[in-house]
Amino acid sequence: MNRGHRELHWIARPQRQMGIRARCPKASSCLRAIAAQLLSESEAPQPQSVRAVNPFYVGSLSGSSTCARYRSSEQLHYARGMTHLFDEVPTKLLFTVRHRVMGCFSCERYYYHCRKGERPISPEEQQRIARVFKAVGISTKPKFDRYEYAVAW
Repeated sequence: MNRGHRELHWIARPQRQMGIRARCPKASSCLRAIAAQLLSESEAPQPQSVRAVNPFYVGSLSGSSTCARYRSSEQLHYARGMTHLFDEVPTKLLFTVRHRVMGCFSCERYYYHCRKGERPISPEEQQRIARVFKAVGISTKPKFDRYEYAVAW
């Protein structure tokens, strides 16, 4: 899967599940259904077992219901690294801004992993960081070290 010239990257999640119901109305854009389809078409040795979404669950959903297991195949714009994030922040605001940016992540460890570029910064986390900058009166947008497009499981 390529989108233009961008290479497809997968944001890893342990123990991915696959969808095995082709009649699902969102199957064409669901990562789980796409993974199941690719597995069924593969000539490689098949795994002994796979984790899959129960087809009876998917079959029980009405046309307007959304599947809680749905994962979009759309590529998202992730950032990596925050080594220069605070370069434009005035010294008197540095402590406050840094502390609030740390609060944009679910734990302090994620902040440090993201700062070093070891963990991708989701679009939602990028928006939270931008709101922190705006809330303290910093007019420049946050600058991350690099960006990539990836699919989020």
